[in-house]
Amino acid sequence: MKSGLICYLAVDEDDEEVRYDVVEMKELALNIGIRVVDVVMQRRRPDPNYLLGEGKVLEVRERVYREQIAAVIFNRELSPRQIMRLEDLLEDVEVWDRTQVILEIFRRRAQSREGKIQVELARLTYLYPRMLGLGEVLSRLGGGIGTRGPGETKLEVLRRAVRRRIYLLQRELQEVRQNRELLRRHRSRAALPVVSLVGYTNAGKSTLLNALALSEHKVLVKDQLFATLDPVSRRIRLPSGREAILTDTVGFIKELPPKLKEAFAATLEELLAADLLLHVIDLTSPCMETQVRAVESLLAELKLCDRPLIKVYNKIDCYDGPLPADGVAVSALLGTNLPLLLQRIEAALAPWEEAVLTVPFARLGEVARAGDRLQILAEEYLPEGVRFSLRGDPVVLQKLERRLKAE
Repeated sequence: MKSGLICYLAVDEDDEEVRYDVVEMKELALNIGIRVVDVVMQRRRPDPNYLLGEGKVLEVRERVYREQIAAVIFNRELSPRQIMRLEDLLEDVEVWDRTQVILEIFRRRAQSREGKIQVELARLTYLYPRMLGLGEVLSRLGGGIGTRGPGETKLEVLRRAVRRRIYLLQRELQEVRQNRELLRRHRSRAALPVVSLVGYTNAGKSTLLNALALSEHKVLVKDQLFATLDPVSRRIRLPSGREAILTDTVGFIKELPPKLKEAFAATLEELLAADLLLHVIDLTSPCMETQVRAVESLLAELKLCDRPLIKVYNKIDCYDGPLPADGVAVSALLGTNLPLLLQRIEAALAPWEEAVLTVPFARLGEVARAGDRLQILAEEYLPEGVRFSLRGDPVVLQKLERRLKAE
């Protein structure tokens, strides 16, 4: 495992937030195989050339050479100009910024075709403007009689190839979006309400999904950042017997890189179809409020602030303090208070209604196909068919009534 040094620029941040950010940066670095040996911090405005002040960077260079450090990681996104100057000053040392680290974690975690497309698109979009400074080294000049001067540089060829690859990935991603739209329409026809899990990465969303789902097929759960990248949907059963779809999406993080937001738009669009959001919050996090603000900020960007939302404070099995009163406190790992959470979910969704419908014998399959979306309270056999007393989703009842009247 490589040794690394974090260069932390702090601007208008309190000490508690800085301490948490440093811990988070160390964990991010560890996920790409870099063990952080120390942190160099400076409080100042960002320097346009080096992010930190030039004197501080020279101190870092001396320490890197003295202690044989292999990588230097900056806690903010570096501009192409800053990367070039830092690489020149630090020479043979790897220079990473926060965005690069997160992109590399996503690259290693992506499993599905969709996830790999989104991650590659985000990485290429990030790298394209940073492909600078190689013109003279990679120059391919024309020579001999009849030439018209310098030919095209290898850098230009590479940039054109990257542009082409970005275009192809965007087309593939458009197909993914269309497929997801078809799946959402299918769920809409099924008339099952959709509940989506949102929250900071490693807050316990996947554990909660496994605890509530009817399926025995479990999703991956690991105590690490961004363990799950691909959207997952499972059925859950509410206390009344009705069912709903519970979906899990990629975890959020403070200052999520814009390129990742753009690339993962197809994944985040799953939230737009949600009837209810469950904001899963790590109750044991020392910077819980900062994480909550980061999630709420992204929800505001996605224009989801008006969506019904329940705060789910997770990991009460590891917490000794007073419980917040503005949500449901649970332990997804131990199953504590999950029945109460299901009650709150059902109360937040549109309530089921009751109706009496007479269904001809030839159309009884209509009721059977509704399956778990309707409850049969009573039935009476008549010459013209069966009179059902039904209870279920109002959308399902209305559709069934319209189909019967159309006949």
